[in-house]
Amino acid sequence: MKLAKYTKFREEKFGGVLFETRSEKVYTLNPTAAAVVREIGCDCSEREIVERLRDGFHDSGDAIALDVKAFLADLRQKGLVED
Repeated sequence: MKLAKYTKFREEKFGGVLFETRSEKVYTLNPTAAAVVREIGCDCSEREIVERLRDGFHDSGDAIALDVKAFLADLRQKGLVED
């Protein structure tokens, strides 16, 4: 998984920003969403992203897995990530 060709990510104090440069759309990200996007940059699978975030946030439950799955589905639907 990686960011789509025309998608750029920038970290900010509040979390981050995704830019879709063709349509000039801007998406603001909270710190959790920014953490997910940082992991996408590592060219990881969805399962690997969940495991890395569970370790980073010290969470053994399913909340992170559900949130990551929903967020990635939204990014795919908007064309911001590629598998």
